[in-house]
Amino acid sequence: ALNQIIEMGRDAKMKRTQQRPLVKGVLTKEQGQLAAATFAASGTSILALGTDPVTTMLGVSNIALYAGLYTYMKPRSKYNTWVGAVVGAIPPVMGWTASGGSIMDVEALLLGSTLYLWQMPHFFALSYMHRVDYKRGGFAMVPVLEENGDETASLITRYTWYLSSVPFVATLTDVTSSMFALEGLALNAYALHVAYKFRDERTNANARKVFLTSLWYLPSLLMLFLLHSKTWDDEAKDDEKDVYRKLLSEKIHSIRDAGRQMCIHEKAINSVYVGSPTNVQDDKSSACPVSLGMKKSEASVQAAADAVVSLQDDRETNQ
Repeated sequence: ALNQIIEMGRDAKMKRTQQRPLVKGVLTKEQGQLAAATFAASGTSILALGTDPVTTMLGVSNIALYAGLYTYMKPRSKYNTWVGAVVGAIPPVMGWTASGGSIMDVEALLLGSTLYLWQMPHFFALSYMHRVDYKRGGFAMVPVLEENGDETASLITRYTWYLSSVPFVATLTDVTSSMFALEGLALNAYALHVAYKFRDERTNANARKVFLTSLWYLPSLLMLFLLHSKTWDDEAKDDEKDVYRKLLSEKIHSIRDAGRQMCIHEKAINSVYVGSPTNVQDDKSSACPVSLGMKKSEASVQAAADAVVSLQDDRETNQ
C-alpha cells in the first residue's frame, strides 16, 4: 500500500498498473495512507501478540525495506531487484521463527535462500516481458537498461543454477532425506531447460515460459522439501502433544510410504531383502544407491573439513 502511494504517478504511466485503486481514483491518497497505516499497525500487533520479538522485528523491517530502500531504488538503480528479493525471502524465515525456530537455523537459511534465488529468474523474466512498460514508468530494471537482453539471460540462467543446488545442500546438511536431491533433479532440469531456451532465443514467448515455470516450480519444490524434511522424524515425540501436528505428520508419512511403493530403486531393494533376517531388513536403506551416493558425498565433505582443521592446527603448532 505504501509503495502504491509513493509510485502513484509512475503507476499511471504503465499499462500493467493503470488499474490500481489509487490510479483509477477508487481511493484517494489520504484513504490509501489510512489503509497503509491500518495494515502496518494491525499486522505488527498480531505478530507482537501471537509470535515473538524476532518475528515481529522481521515483519516491521520488511515494511521499511520494501516501502523504503526498495521503492527508492526502483527508478534509480538496477540493483533494486536484489533488494526486493530480500523482501520476498523474509516471510518464510518469519514462519520458521514464529514456530519456535531460530533465525540462524539451517532450515531458516535454506528457506530464505530458496525464496531469494527463485525470485531472480521469476522477476527478470517478468520485467523482460514488460520492459517497454517499465521504461514508460521510469523504472531502472535490468532489461530496460540493455538492448539485447544479454545480462537478463545470463542472470536467469545463473540463478536457476544456484537454485538447482538447494536440494543437494538440504540433503548434505541433513535437513532432508536424499530423495529430495533426487526428485529435485527433474524439477531443476526443466527449469534449466527453459532458462537456456530463453538465453538462446530472447523472445517474450520464451521469457513467459520462464515466468510460468517459476509459478509452479516454487510450490512443487517446497512441497518436496516438506515431504522429505527430517523434522517429521526428529520431532515425532512432539506429535502426541499437538493433535494437528500429529495428523499432518501421519499424512506426510503415508505419502512417503506411497512414494516408496512407486520408486524403482526401493522396489529393487525390497525384493532383495525379502525373507532376510529382521536386523538385515532394518539396514536395507543403506543399500539404496541414492542413500549410498549421498553418504559418500557427506563423507567426502566431512573428510575435506577435517583436513582443513588439521592443517590449521599444524600451522598453529608450528607457529
